[in-house]
Amino acid sequence: MTLNRLILNRLTLSLLFAISFPLVGCQSTSALNPQQINTISTPTIDDKSKPIDKLLIPESQVMQWSAHYDWQLAQVINQNGNIVDIANFTPITLQVAPSSISFYQGCEHYRMDFHSMSAPPYPYYSHFAKVPSTCNDEPDNDTEIKEDKSIQSLFPKHIAVKLNFELLPTSNPTSETVSMDTQSPPKRLALNIENGNRFIFTGLTKPLVAPTGLPITNNLLEQYDWQLVSAVSNTRHEKGQFTRKSLGNFYHPDHPISASFESWSDNQYASFSSGCNSSRAPYFLLNDNILNVGVIISTVMGCGETGNRIETALFKLMQDSSSKLTLSLQPPEQVSTSSKNQTDFPSYNLLQTMASGETLVWQNEAKKTP
Repeated sequence: MTLNRLILNRLTLSLLFAISFPLVGCQSTSALNPQQINTISTPTIDDKSKPIDKLLIPESQVMQWSAHYDWQLAQVINQNGNIVDIANFTPITLQVAPSSISFYQGCEHYRMDFHSMSAPPYPYYSHFAKVPSTCNDEPDNDTEIKEDKSIQSLFPKHIAVKLNFELLPTSNPTSETVSMDTQSPPKRLALNIENGNRFIFTGLTKPLVAPTGLPITNNLLEQYDWQLVSAVSNTRHEKGQFTRKSLGNFYHPDHPISASFESWSDNQYASFSSGCNSSRAPYFLLNDNILNVGVIISTVMGCGETGNRIETALFKLMQDSSSKLTLSLQPPEQVSTSSKNQTDFPSYNLLQTMASGETLVWQNEAKKTP
């Protein structure tokens, strides 16, 4: 993402953020109470080292839970309750990300970015848009998907839509617990379009690599604030050698960088700060300790030349990012002198390895009270 696009996204989304989060100084006050979490009768993941499906899942984790599965369209029902014939359609699959969903049909790829949040029962607002082909070569006329057999025909054309997600009972709804593996019954997910079609998907667990280090859960991330203590870039040369270089923007003493995580009633959010603007982005923590961060919405207070530069670099690195997390206990002599109340709880190093090549180290601190 270019710097100009990042700034444009921030300016475009900042009005929504400002409406949702009235400012007090440089802080923001949540419009929703993070403790008000509804539950519905569907599976959940609460121990990421041994994921177990239960009948109840916090509504805030629905999207994260869905990202653990490969979904295939099984049925479409129109707003009158009639089944739409898709028997001759090329199979359609769904992938769920923190700030968007993607549909794949043959070589075609369609995406719905969540431009804003609205009130229930249809909290997501988006456009259905085609993106570049997923195939190396354009399909020939024999394999090209006809318009009336394309997923495009199932969505309203040229208008924005509101949508929601609904987890449906599996074929074994009375079981108290179901092992989350490829042998368990396929999961079922409904995508509902306001005044439009209802899409029913079946899902099988994605194959994920077992994580290393200590177990990491959403609850652990949300229990603390996290202070950045190290940030380096890694460059591989043609001969296979690595060069490591400190990310200078992230070491300024007047702009310490921190992160925090929280669950709201609708989703789970990560916040990143360099001491000026408030920010928020939906995030997923997958069972292999991959952290996916979506679009960052931030306030747009002026932070001075240095502050603006540091904040822009931070948001650019984290927005629409994927990284691998590894958690370890800190030896007492390695505890950062800037950390607070370290004797009251375990002291952790959280290593974040970005897909773009950077490595960051965070240390936990006592959670600041609102």
